Amino acid sequence: MAPELIETLLVTADRSLPLLGRHLTRLAASAQALSYRCDEAAIERDILAAARGLPGLEPQRLRLLLERGGQYSIHTAPLAPLPLVQEILLSPEPLDSREPLLRYKTTFRPWYAKAADWLPAHPQIFDMVFFNEKGQLCEGSRSNLYLLLRGQWYTPPVECGLLPGVQRAELLETGQVRERVLEVDDLRRAEGLRLSNALRGWMDVTLHDY
Repeated sequence: MAPELIETLLVTADRSLPLLGRHLTRLAASAQALSYRCDEAAIERDILAAARGLPGLEPQRLRLLLERGGQYSIHTAPLAPLPLVQEILLSPEPLDSREPLLRYKTTFRPWYAKAADWLPAHPQIFDMVFFNEKGQLCEGSRSNLYLLLRGQWYTPPVECGLLPGVQRAELLETGQVRERVLEVDDLRRAEGLRLSNALRGWMDVTLHDY
C-alpha cells in the first residue's frame, strides 16, 4: 500500500493559516512527482472550512493526509505550548542522502521511527538532528535546521538529504537564511542554533550534550 502524503498546518487563534499557499504548492508538487491524484482546489476549500469550524481560541494543528487515489482526510488537535528552553540532540545514526523519499513528506519515514518513539518521553528535547553518510548535517526528525556562522544564518541544501519545509522556503525567499553544506562540527562552533517547522515557526534551540 502506498504511503500517504502529509501536510501539517498551523491554525492560529484567529483561525488564519499563515503558510497555506506554500503547503498547497508543496503538496501538488509532491503529488505530481510521486503520481498521486490531487484536487488542490477541493483540498483548499475543505482545509479552510475545517479551520473556520474549530472551537475555542487556542492555536490548532491541522493535518491533511492524501492517498494515492486522491482521497484525503483532515484531522485537527489543539497545539500545546512548548517549554521556554528547547534543546536538540544529535542522532548517532546517519541518513542516506540518496534516499529519494527524504524530499517528500509522507507516512513512510522509517529512518525517524526511533526518534518519534523517544522524543515524547523527553519534552525538553524538541528534536533529534540527523547527519548523512558524508558527515553533513541534514534536518531534524520534525524540523529544518539552521546555524548562525559569522553573522549569517545557513540551512543545509536539499541534496544533503532533507525535506524542504514550508517555513524554510519562506525564510529562504525572504533572504533571512542561505543554503550551505554544514558539517557536524559546525554544530559546536555555531554562534546560534535554530529549528523551523510550520507549527512552531523559527525558534532558538541549544545543543544537548551529555
